[in-house]
Amino acid sequence: MGQSLSRNAIWDLIAPAVPDSLEDLGKGQYLAKWWKPVPMDDVELLVRNQGIRLHLEPFEPRDLPQGIAVLFSVVDAETPGSLAEHVSTGAAVGRARLPLRKTGS
Repeated sequence: MGQSLSRNAIWDLIAPAVPDSLEDLGKGQYLAKWWKPVPMDDVELLVRNQGIRLHLEPFEPRDLPQGIAVLFSVVDAETPGSLAEHVSTGAAVGRARLPLRKTGS
C-alpha cells in the first residue's frame, strides 16, 4: 500500500499491541519500537497480525540497546473500508486514542 493510513487506523490495526513508539516512515511503512523491558507478548501480537506485512524480522536497533523494533506495512489488499475487518473494536473500546509517536510507556 503506497499511502499512509490515519494514525488511529494504524493503532487500531495493531491493537492490542502497544509499542512505546510508532513511526510513520512514509510510503505506507511503519516502525514500531519497544524499549527495555520489552513486552514480548506485544511483539508477538504484532508479528502474528494478519493485517500487516513484516519487512524485517523483529530486530534490536543500534540506537535502542536491548529494545526491539518491527518494520511493517499494511497488507496490500487493504483499503480504509476493508481495514475495519481486522480492527478489534473490543480492544479499542475504553482506551484513549494514542498519538502516532508515544513518548513513554
